Amino acid sequence: MMLQAILTNTPIWVWFILLFLLSRGIKATQDRTVSLKTVIILPIVMLLWSLQGIFQHFGLQINAALSWGIGCVSCLGTLLYFRNKNAVTLTPEGLVHLAGSWKPFFILLGMFSMKYVENVLIVMNPAFRTDTNFIIGTCLLFGAMNGVFLGNLVSVFILMNRKNSESTAQTA
Repeated sequence: MMLQAILTNTPIWVWFILLFLLSRGIKATQDRTVSLKTVIILPIVMLLWSLQGIFQHFGLQINAALSWGIGCVSCLGTLLYFRNKNAVTLTPEGLVHLAGSWKPFFILLGMFSMKYVENVLIVMNPAFRTDTNFIIGTCLLFGAMNGVFLGNLVSVFILMNRKNSESTAQTA
């Protein structure tokens, strides 16, 4: 009964966000060639969405910011260290070729699910807004998800920088 009440009281626009994220995740399972702008948009939107939720629910608490930062930096570093160097390539036209992967699908679904559950829990129990363990856990997870998105973006910039360095060295 409680689950039914939660689902029926969820605004309709939330389900449109879920559909959009699922469609983006499914598209990411296929190899595709996109512009740099397209590569930049989703990580920035997810970053802003995450930070908006943190500030909306927890304000400018230091433990929220530190937890988010630790999660973000640790996943960003881990992803850069273990990244698949063949997953992203640059085309001669300056476009970005992305190898298909289910990873973005699950990350987008995970981010949506975390945001949904966080919002439901805070609506059901507003005391979570000041519960240190809830704040740290939530912000750590949001930071980790954002670290993955930003790690993918940084990988593209590393590749572009390497390609520019190689072309500069060849012309010199």
